[in-house]
Amino acid sequence: MEIALVLLIMAAAVYLFVTDKYPGALISMMVAAVLMLVAVVSRWLPWIHADRWITPDQGVSGFSNPATVTVAAMFVLSAGLQATGAIAWVSPWLARLAKWPWVLLLVLLATVSFTAAFIHSTAAVAIFLPLALAASARGGIAPSRMLIPMSYASQFGGVCTLIGTSTNLLVNAISVQSGHGAFGFFEFTPLGLILSAVGIGYLMTAGRWLLPNRPGRGLVQTFQVADYVTELRVLPESPLVGQTALESHFGDA
Repeated sequence: MEIALVLLIMAAAVYLFVTDKYPGALISMMVAAVLMLVAVVSRWLPWIHADRWITPDQGVSGFSNPATVTVAAMFVLSAGLQATGAIAWVSPWLARLAKWPWVLLLVLLATVSFTAAFIHSTAAVAIFLPLALAASARGGIAPSRMLIPMSYASQFGGVCTLIGTSTNLLVNAISVQSGHGAFGFFEFTPLGLILSAVGIGYLMTAGRWLLPNRPGRGLVQTFQVADYVTELRVLPESPLVGQTALESHFGDA
């Protein structure tokens, strides 16, 4: 019965994640709360053994874990990079490469992968997202052919260092708590570099034929103003020729 209950909770969590009815963070907190609640009510349920479930003390102990604090600090660092425009200097270089899509993709993947090794992978994508969209628009490239590989590249780079992903930090914290010592900052790097090279190579070759060629949406489609826009043609003999909309007082009629 306990195994069935855990599987039921897991199935409910997967359903909520897939349907995207609630934010992912809220779903995760709900699952943790339910698991801790089971341990609390176990005293009234004889078929549940309290020592097999997560107690409230154990459930909230993760918030005091050094890995959690480090991840939060990395988001602060990433927000600082984004707010100060420290990465904005890359934008002109990416714009110049827009005429060669494959070169643009290779440079973008390498840059994002390198950046994700030192800041959180999610934040790395957020920083380069507007730059990739601007370069795609200038080169007439479907944004999906840049954004999807960029997401994968951030994952490749994130596993190259200790602070690249929260998973590495969590594994390091567990290793310290178990008495096995901490991992070195670049201890993940050799295998991470191999994974990054293979992954980027795959995205540059086979991935080019698998990526969707989904064109970007213009402002009219994005904000759904097509039903409220009217196009007028000014005839050659019209007195409006040569005048701006303000000068013609066309809207005063």
